[in-house]
Amino acid sequence: MSRPAALIFSLIFLSILLFNLQFLLPPELGAGDFRPYWSASYMLRMGQDFSSSKNIDLVERSLTGWSEPYTMMAWFAPTGNLVLLPYTFLDFSLAKRAWLITNLAVVFTSMYLIWKDKKRTWIPFTAAFCFSMTLLSLVYGQVNTLEVLGLALFLVLSERKQDFSAGASLVLTTIKPHLLLLTLPLLLLMLIKSRRWRALAGFGATSLACGLILFALYPSWPLSFWQLATSGLSSIRNTPSISGLLIAAGQFALSKWLWVIILGLAVFTWWRIGKDWHIETLIDVSLLVGLMVAPVGWSYDQVILLIPVIHLLKWTVDGSLMKHQSTLIVTALIVADIFSFLERLMSPSEVWFFWIPLVVALIYAFAWQARRKSPAFGNNTAPV
Repeated sequence: MSRPAALIFSLIFLSILLFNLQFLLPPELGAGDFRPYWSASYMLRMGQDFSSSKNIDLVERSLTGWSEPYTMMAWFAPTGNLVLLPYTFLDFSLAKRAWLITNLAVVFTSMYLIWKDKKRTWIPFTAAFCFSMTLLSLVYGQVNTLEVLGLALFLVLSERKQDFSAGASLVLTTIKPHLLLLTLPLLLLMLIKSRRWRALAGFGATSLACGLILFALYPSWPLSFWQLATSGLSSIRNTPSISGLLIAAGQFALSKWLWVIILGLAVFTWWRIGKDWHIETLIDVSLLVGLMVAPVGWSYDQVILLIPVIHLLKWTVDGSLMKHQSTLIVTALIVADIFSFLERLMSPSEVWFFWIPLVVALIYAFAWQARRKSPAFGNNTAPV
């Protein structure tokens, strides 16, 4: 059996097995954040305002079994509503189970695509499902994994010169745009600079198609999305980033606009010295810096770190690093992950998870420099 066929068969078998086993698991598994996402998507299908807390509250209490004294709002873009639209035709109890299976498949597929080598594939899968933020995203029924899939598809399709499809896959990265505050603008600039018009056409055509479907379902969706976005950005959040630390220190104005300043610096830096960077390097660095300055978000959104982490792990086995350097990198990543689990047990404020992207960035910088200086690097075709 070929590798792709074996992968598809394994996914189908695993999905059937897990779907049946889920009925033995806690009923709230996968329901947490999926509840408002499903409710907002249900409101869109009904052609009603998905930014109205009154509407969302009614759906959550009548259809999802929500009984807490507050309303959970869906902080994601309408492209996410479209992805979840099919799940609104299922009863919520079934929908959350179906989404958990989908989420597992999304992570599994993303790791398979990012690793590329198809050898030692246990490494990316082990890293992904041992990462605390992956498990947290699955438990809460998050949609942030779709951002990982969007970038994974973009990387693979770009390498295969399938530019239209590569650009279309970037639409998935608009579902939670605060995760790619730097990455998506820089990627679009890169596509413009390199005149990859088919990729831009793919992104534009898919975005237009999504917009037309949204207009057909609910003509006032731009206003609803604007109200949702502005209410989210205007609220004070303990984001696990430098912006969150600034809020904790009382610097509210600077925390709100820090990402805009960094975006300007990122564009300037890329224009001066980064135009020749390989696309993987551009994505890795922009993701790391973007998470450090994000004005909104939660710690489980750090699941996007899987992309630079998998690239790091790939370097440790492709011969471009010395053995002791590879050992040091892997050890540092494992220790950081263990500390993230221990910190989660103490249940601190979300802001105190700010250190995770910072630590990964330091490990990445060390590996990047060590890789360039390695004697084996000259014979290695892996890009920097």
